[in-house]
Amino acid sequence: MSAEDRLRAAARARTDLITGVRPLELPHEIPARVRHSRPASRWLSWGAPVAAAAVVTAVALALVLLRQAGGPQSRPSAPASGSTAAASIPRYYVELADVGSTSDQMKAIVGDDHNGRLIADLHPTASQNFYGVTAAADDRTFVVMSYDNLNPQTTWYLLRIAPYTAHPATLTKLPIKPVFAHVSGLALSPDGRELAIMYRTATTATNAKTFLTVYSMSSGAALNTWRMNGPQNDIIGQDGNGVGLTWVDGDRTVDFLWSVPARETAPGKFIPGKKTLRALDVTAVGHDLMADSRQVMEFPAWVTNKQARTWTEPCANVLPARDGTVVCGSAGGSNVSGVAAKVPQSYAGYSAATGKPLHVIYRSDGPVLSANYQVLWTDPAGSHAIAHLLIALKGVKVPGGNKFGVVGGGRFTPLPPLIDPGGAVDNPGGIAF
Repeated sequence: MSAEDRLRAAARARTDLITGVRPLELPHEIPARVRHSRPASRWLSWGAPVAAAAVVTAVALALVLLRQAGGPQSRPSAPASGSTAAASIPRYYVELADVGSTSDQMKAIVGDDHNGRLIADLHPTASQNFYGVTAAADDRTFVVMSYDNLNPQTTWYLLRIAPYTAHPATLTKLPIKPVFAHVSGLALSPDGRELAIMYRTATTATNAKTFLTVYSMSSGAALNTWRMNGPQNDIIGQDGNGVGLTWVDGDRTVDFLWSVPARETAPGKFIPGKKTLRALDVTAVGHDLMADSRQVMEFPAWVTNKQARTWTEPCANVLPARDGTVVCGSAGGSNVSGVAAKVPQSYAGYSAATGKPLHVIYRSDGPVLSANYQVLWTDPAGSHAIAHLLIALKGVKVPGGNKFGVVGGGRFTPLPPLIDPGGAVDNPGGIAF
C-alpha cells in the first residue's frame, strides 16, 4: 500500500465521526496490531509460580531506585540548530516493529535518536505480541504491553534501559493483574510510579463497558477504576494508545481523547460528531468515567475547500503538553485522486482551556497528494515536538516526504532516521520517548 493509500484510508476512517458509528466488536477479537504468527525466539518467560515473589521484588527494587534518584532527570539535548538548540528532548526511544518478513509478530527495539544506533532488540515469545509502549520522563524507564495469542489476555512489562552497557535492556513482568479485554490506552506517569490504562469489555453487544484504571507500578494494585456502560466508539479496533492517554498537571490528571458520534435528529438529518479532549483528576474520589471527567477542549472540525479541491484536519494528531497546551499535528490533501494540491500543514499549540490556537510550531505549504503530521513527543510547554511527517508526493512511489525530526520556532531539524521507519510510528502507542 502506497503512502497516499495509507493516508486516504486514515482519512476515510475519520469520517466515521460524522457518518455513523462502527459496529461493536466483541472482546475475543485481537487488538489492531496483534497478529497470529509463527514461533519466534524466546527472549521472555512467563515465569514459574515459585519465581513470582522474586519478580515482584525485582520490580519494586527498580522503582525504589528510580524514586531515590530524585525523580525524573533532565534529558540530554539533541544536536540541533536554531530555535531547537534550546529544546531538551529525550535521547532514547522504544519502538514496536515487525519481527521479520515471515512473521506477523511485533518486537520492541530500543534506539538512540542522537546517532540512529540500535541499543537493544527484544523479541516476544512464540505466543506473545507486543502492541503498546509508553515512557516515563527519565529517558530510561518504559512499559511494554503484550498480548498472549494462546491465552487471550494483556500483560505488562517494565523495560529499564542502560544504553551502551553490557546489559542495555532489562524486561521484567509487572505484578499487575492481566486483563481479558481490548486495551486502547496506555500511559506511564512521568515519575514512573503509576500506569493508566483504558480498556473495554463485552460478551454481547448490549453489555459492553469502558474502563480507565490507574495501577501502582510497585505493587500492581489497582488504585482506582472509573467506568461507564457502553463502548467508546474510538477505542474499537484501536492500537495500544488509540485514545491518547497522557499524564498532565503534575501527575494529578489523565487526559484522553473522546469522540462524540453523530446523532440522527430526524430521518436523514444528523448532528455532526465531534472529537474532544477530556481530563480526569485521578486524585479525586469517584468511579464514573463521564461524570468525574470534564471536557477541556473540542477540536477544530475537518475543513473541505471545494474550490481548491482540498481537505484539512487541523488536529488530526493530538498530544497534550504538561502545562495546559495541546500540540496538534494536521492532516490534509487533495480531494482529487492523483492530483497534487497546495495544502497548508502545520504543528500548532492550542490552549486546552479555550480551544484556541496559541502559536505555530512549524508550517509548510507545499503541493502534496496527502500529508499526515504526527506528534510523537512534546516538551512541557508545547513549544517543541518530536515529529514524524508522512507525505505523499506526486510521481514519487517511495514517500519522499517521510521525515523524522524536531519541530519548533518555525523550523524542522532532522534527526537520524528511525531504525525501523516502517514500523509502528504511525500507530498510537507504537513508539515512546
